[in-house]
Amino acid sequence: MNKVYFGMCLHFHQPVGNFDNIVERAYQNCYKSFLDVFEKYPDIKMSMHFSGCLLDYFEDNHPDFLDRVKVMVDRGQVEIIGGGYYEPIFISIPKKDIAGQIKMMADYIKKRFKQKVQGIWTPERVWSPELSKDFNKAGMKYSILDDEHFINAGLKEDELFGYFTTGEKGKEIAIFPSSKKLRYMIPFKMPHESINYFRDIASKKNNALFTYGDDAEKFGEWPFTYDWVYNKGWLNKFFEELTRNKEWVVTVKLSDYLNSNSPVKKIDIPEASYQEMMEWSHGSWMNFLKKYPETDHMASKMHYVSEKINALQPSASKLALRELYKGQCNCAYWHGVFGGLYLYHLRKAIYEHLINADKIADKALHKNKKDWKDIKKVDFYKDKTKAFIMESNNFSIYIDPARGGMIRELDYKPLSINLVNSLARHEEDYHKKILAKMGQSEDSNAVHTIHEDVKAVDPGLKGKFVYDKYARGCLVDHFISENVTMDDFMDLKYEELGDFVNDNYKTKIESDKVVLTRAGKVDGKDIAIIKGIKLKGKSQIEIEYRLKNLTKNAIDAIFGVEFNLTMLYLNSDKYNYFADDKILSNLNEKGSVSEAGSFSIKDSGKELDIDFTFSKKPRNIWYFPVKTVSQSERAYELNYQSSCILPRWNVRIPSCKQVSFSIIWSF
Repeated sequence: MNKVYFGMCLHFHQPVGNFDNIVERAYQNCYKSFLDVFEKYPDIKMSMHFSGCLLDYFEDNHPDFLDRVKVMVDRGQVEIIGGGYYEPIFISIPKKDIAGQIKMMADYIKKRFKQKVQGIWTPERVWSPELSKDFNKAGMKYSILDDEHFINAGLKEDELFGYFTTGEKGKEIAIFPSSKKLRYMIPFKMPHESINYFRDIASKKNNALFTYGDDAEKFGEWPFTYDWVYNKGWLNKFFEELTRNKEWVVTVKLSDYLNSNSPVKKIDIPEASYQEMMEWSHGSWMNFLKKYPETDHMASKMHYVSEKINALQPSASKLALRELYKGQCNCAYWHGVFGGLYLYHLRKAIYEHLINADKIADKALHKNKKDWKDIKKVDFYKDKTKAFIMESNNFSIYIDPARGGMIRELDYKPLSINLVNSLARHEEDYHKKILAKMGQSEDSNAVHTIHEDVKAVDPGLKGKFVYDKYARGCLVDHFISENVTMDDFMDLKYEELGDFVNDNYKTKIESDKVVLTRAGKVDGKDIAIIKGIKLKGKSQIEIEYRLKNLTKNAIDAIFGVEFNLTMLYLNSDKYNYFADDKILSNLNEKGSVSEAGSFSIKDSGKELDIDFTFSKKPRNIWYFPVKTVSQSERAYELNYQSSCILPRWNVRIPSCKQVSFSIIWSF
């Protein structure tokens, strides 16, 4: 029997911001349980990668787990491979941060495990050719990608039983191809089937290397896997099979194989990821920035904060860099089979850490001043449209003139929270599958595949497949017909009478405020909106509106200003709506209140209240929850995203006249 080599690399990861009880469940069901079995087989070797998110959790809660891993490192059984400490998608972050994240991880591994890092984990296997140079420069010798990458590079499946080099001369890195066949077999097929696969290839090739790089969470944390892997003994049986066949199936640490064997050949690997990610992202991870304005904004914020902090080098504090790096954790920036971007608590954590980093940078830039204000005009989205950022010691306001002159982000710094951290209702491919499961679709393809899906469907999803046409920000300007109901507005069953939503506003800075102006039409008549945004005192924002009639005929219309807000604990029952200090409902309910001079979201825990005071009472104020339909590992779900608040005014403007009113927004 020809000898074969088997290089396993397990990737242990939980997102920044994940709930502690979820991480603890994964620890008990998966991480600890895996080690309990693996420790019994000291002759079986493998590589392991732990994201910094988990390493921090282990250090704080289960340092003994890391001590146990170190014992296996010391006896030569396990190799720890490096990566970006807080699991960034490398191609989405600045070059300085790539180097910084890799160094932070390498330093930690050297200190904790007394091991020099040779390999690097590429998160979500999102690869681009320039990464070979970045990895090489950081001292990394190898990484792991899917065999799909190599097939995209023109290789055939039967060539992928070794490792390859890629990159410019003198700046190469070795790449191991992880077998998709093994990813689908382990741990879902009986252990002997993997051995049979090894045997089949061994009959054709001598000294073939099989690489298996995949999520450790498959071993107990994925739905239905704990019982199979541990109670029914799959993992024990798998290691027993490897032990029984150890004379010809040799388990190896990847660095050992690299140092003892030559590459198959040098190749060029194009930009790619694993097959499912390529489908979700339509060919490139960076397309998530195009598909989701929320991802684009969050990534733009991350780059903006990175530039501020790196400009302070070498005086930038380690704490600022750590906060920045936490804000680069990839999970909240995209969506595929897991919640990711759809999960508020993951987005909240990203913003929290980016705001923390921003606060540290501002403290240095403004020489510890207690009160300061600043307004910047920047190419924030790197698309040649200019955004405005109003900053003070308490607030950061990100204004997007090109997309309706809306506020895309509002950071309340005392709590390190973005209060406009909402998500629009986006159409997803799997929505057809849900509709078919609910009997609401005649799509034959969706019906055909539905029997393969085991996810539960939230009964509240019925009638919820509505897709927004604009980002869920604040100061979205609407002209709405008299006969449009709140349900019509919620379900987008109406037409805008104006052309202000999503359209470009001219912007200028006047003293200490940003003024946005757009000349457009309402019901065919010429009108201009002028709105000013000003930081007022330590805890208020003043919004001034002027509506100018540019025609000879009177304009009679209903004008609404839309706000979408997220609280610190989202839709907790501690929050309620109030109008003129009278309670209305909680944030999970919709409603309308007439002619209120003030409107609030009040916090029974007295951590944060948000109040609107109107100089001109609105005709009424609509309020309702914004919910999105998404899928997770276990179910199709309705996710609360934000509270939409729409004060509406009857505006009658004589020829060539204007009406004015203001909103004081207090925190």
